[in-house]
Amino acid sequence: MTTKKYRARIWNPVTKTKDDLGYYTTPEERDLVVAQARHERSQGKVPKIIEDKTRGGELFVTFAERTLLDRKRRVAPATWTNYQSMLRTWIVPYFGEMKLRDIRSRDIDRWFNHVLPEGSPSNGQRYAVLSLIMRRAVVMEEINSNPCVLEGVSASKSKRRPTWSIKDFHVLVEAAANDQERALLWVLAGSGCRIGEALALNVEDVDFKYGDITVKSHVVGTTMVEGTKAHADQVRHLALLPQALEAIQIHLASSRRMLDEPLFSHSRGGRMHYDTARRTFNSIRASRGLEKFNLHDIRHLALTEFGKTGATLAEIMQRGGHSDMRTALRYQHASRERDRVLVAKMTDAFS
Repeated sequence: MTTKKYRARIWNPVTKTKDDLGYYTTPEERDLVVAQARHERSQGKVPKIIEDKTRGGELFVTFAERTLLDRKRRVAPATWTNYQSMLRTWIVPYFGEMKLRDIRSRDIDRWFNHVLPEGSPSNGQRYAVLSLIMRRAVVMEEINSNPCVLEGVSASKSKRRPTWSIKDFHVLVEAAANDQERALLWVLAGSGCRIGEALALNVEDVDFKYGDITVKSHVVGTTMVEGTKAHADQVRHLALLPQALEAIQIHLASSRRMLDEPLFSHSRGGRMHYDTARRTFNSIRASRGLEKFNLHDIRHLALTEFGKTGATLAEIMQRGGHSDMRTALRYQHASRERDRVLVAKMTDAFS
């Protein structure tokens, strides 16, 4: 009987070929070697194979890379990218060359209090990523206990967001420079969709007969991703406020777009990216002294008003595309007709 071997290779940017690192009996061993080789190459070293395979002897960098690869299947792409960025920028430079069993609580205390930028609101998230990795090391029986024991550190700590009002929203709409900007604001407020979902819309995704939009993709940076942020295969039909439909009609009348073209575009005609939308929004809010508000606050306003109509939890979750309470959603299906009825109740509030 032939035993399957797993080949480890790493891309060499100099030779434009893949360097062969050998064959291994398990995918884990192969991934370990590849992760270590990538780290060593980033440090200007010649890749080498780790030989210390005793309990806790694995280098932090290789274990961390494999941990995040495992996590990739269970989080949104943007979240995983954020994990990777924090790991490589703030965690690996300090702990990367240490063996798992050599990392002590005092090392983490020193890193958190003397290496991370003082007062940064992202420090809690960086600590949470490190703790996630060390917790997995405990589960995998590499170490006995998690050395991340700092008190009062939480990734969820953040400043309380300002409370939007519909009046504030109208101030922004009036300050918009053109039909496209007004249409984007109204789509966000009139549907409660995420900004990435709004930017992924094509003209054909707007159904003027039913008065809704079909959300089936989202934009991450400059990349189109199938499904929504919470579900890779999710499709949502979101009824729009009449004001939003009118704003879209005015926008399309002035832009004359084809059905398969992006609903919102940048100055060169391609699909609008998140950074462009954010800069546009920042310019609008600054012109009216509303710098404390951000794009995501419009979604929060929309779903808050939707909740005031008497919508059930399942209906709010369906409209917002939330990933929690999936079991409840399977038994409480929200229909397109019910969605339109509830949105009709919001119309007077935004008038």
